[in-house]
This record gives sequence, C-alpha cells and structure tokens, in this order.
Amino acid sequence: MRLLSVVTMLTLGAALVGCTANADVSELESQLAGIDNVNGATGSVTHPGAPWNTQVVVSLYLDDASDEGVVEAVRAAAPVLSTDPVASRHDVVLSFVDGQRSDYETDFDAQRDEIGVNPEVYATLGILDRGAWFLQLSPAQVRDIAGGR
Repeated sequence: MRLLSVVTMLTLGAALVGCTANADVSELESQLAGIDNVNGATGSVTHPGAPWNTQVVVSLYLDDASDEGVVEAVRAAAPVLSTDPVASRHDVVLSFVDGQRSDYETDFDAQRDEIGVNPEVYATLGILDRGAWFLQLSPAQVRDIAGGR
C-alpha cells in the first residue's frame, strides 16, 4: 500500500511538472491579433477536468464574422498556433467575436457576443463538427490546416 502511495505521488508530481497553467500567452495573442481579419485576440491555458488535461483557449475578434471570415481567420491563425511553444503541443479551442476587443469592457462581456460556428465552417476546414460555439482542434488538425488543408 505504501509503495502504491509513493508511485501515485511520483506520477502526479511528474504530471504537474509539465503543467503550463501559468504559461504566458501574450506573444501568441499579439501574433494572432496581427493576422488578416483579426482585430484582437485573447488567450489562456486551462486544465479541464484534470491538471494534465491542457487546452489553449483563444478568442479571435473578427472584422468579417461570416462563415468565410471565420474560415479565413482559422487558416491564418493555424501557422501561428502550430509554431507557438504551448499551443502547438495541446488542443486549441477557438471562439469568435464580431468586432474589436475594445468594444467590450471585459473579456467576459465579449463571451456573451461570441458568434456561432456553422457546420459549413467545419466542412470547409475538413474537421469533425464538435459544437456550435467554438472549434476544438488537436495539434495535428492545426498542423494540417496550417499546411493548407
């Protein structure tokens, strides 16, 4: 029993060492804000359900919030995400807001105005439809989109 406790503690400790909870994503935000059709970006690192489950959550503020504009923004963001030291290793969750970041007092206020992601966006990008409010992309999917898929 004691050996099991030690093994469990070592495993948990090893998992937490790789934790990127406090990763600085300000450079990622800056790079994403500079791509075509994007007026601003926010990012954070989350751990849904467990400390070893890491996701990079990004909101993109768009000039053109049509389906074509969302696809354009995702395709332009993919090369940035695929080379970022944190985003390139974890699932990325992208949400979209019509307008500029300065239109909102807080990021929470912007979440109320997130635009839906239509099935056509998923189909155009060649990824599985996972919901109406965000795109969740694996590192492999981000690389595929960055490569022109």
